[in-house]
Amino acid sequence: MNYTEILNLTLNDSLIILSAYLIGGISPGYLMVRMLRGVDLRTIGSGSLGATNTGRILGRKGFYFTLVMDILKGALAVLLARSLEFQPDIVCAVVVAVIAGHIWPLWLHFQGGKGIATSLGAFVALDYKILLTGGAVLLLTYVVTRKFLQSWIATLVALPLIAYFLGHPMSVIVSLLVSAVIILIAHKDNIMQVWFTSEHKA
Repeated sequence: MNYTEILNLTLNDSLIILSAYLIGGISPGYLMVRMLRGVDLRTIGSGSLGATNTGRILGRKGFYFTLVMDILKGALAVLLARSLEFQPDIVCAVVVAVIAGHIWPLWLHFQGGKGIATSLGAFVALDYKILLTGGAVLLLTYVVTRKFLQSWIATLVALPLIAYFLGHPMSVIVSLLVSAVIILIAHKDNIMQVWFTSEHKA
């Protein structure tokens, strides 16, 4: 999608992208902790609204519920755009929008989750073959490093390359690249902690 095409977005294109962002902003972890414990999940633990932090408060059931719901909302946004027969470029923009909505939800002052589960759902709905190949990269890297964060980072970096070699159009490659960048931004504190810990041990 070039700059001219962005300027020529129709109202429906803009609405589906905005809807994807708002869907991404729905935070099951935040809502569940607020209803069941009466506290703001952003003030607890890591402050993230994802499954891991929810699990710290609500246990294993809270973790799995939030994980599944975050995956489903990522898939829902992309499947909705595809079912309404939007152009592939717009579907790719929806992928980025739903992930961005999860990480930076408007109604929660742009403080959300880290985007892993939501991106998983969005990527599956976009093209499960890309994710299957990415899963192989994740598994191989984890076997070598035994560290999930580094393995996931390697996978995120690999996904646009995988899409390229699978013959996907540039819009898909760009959407995966932009998604990787915003997810890595969301994980910057974790990445820095791991980096400096590794440097200290070296």
